[in-house]
Amino acid sequence: MPFSTRITVRFGDTDPAGLVYYPNIFHYFHIALEEFFGARCGISYRQLMADERIGFPTVKVETEFFVPLVYGDEAEVEIHVSQTGNSSATFEYRLRRAGDATLCARSKQVHVAMNLDTRRPVRIPEKYRLAFAASAS
Repeated sequence: MPFSTRITVRFGDTDPAGLVYYPNIFHYFHIALEEFFGARCGISYRQLMADERIGFPTVKVETEFFVPLVYGDEAEVEIHVSQTGNSSATFEYRLRRAGDATLCARSKQVHVAMNLDTRRPVRIPEKYRLAFAASAS
């Protein structure tokens, strides 16, 4: 089952045209990833990095933008894992304006499990594989 979280668009997220500046959409996706780990993997992303010394940096991105968000909108970001490899996982994100469920952006991102000390890929631990599989849509 996909995971979702809501994020309120702040004034500082917008550009001079009053629209959410596109790099902030990527930040919203990462917020959803962090929330996903806390809710579905049983560990905060901060703890994952600090205690297990594992991170999931993004190595490939494919994103489409459809409708802009503006200051005061509430974004709902849905996330699920569509594929899990040895050390990589493909996360798919859908960002909707919560007020009317309009699809604003979608993204497919490949994240690689990385040992933060060696900065080398590692096998995704089984407990996270299970959580990833449970999020499939």
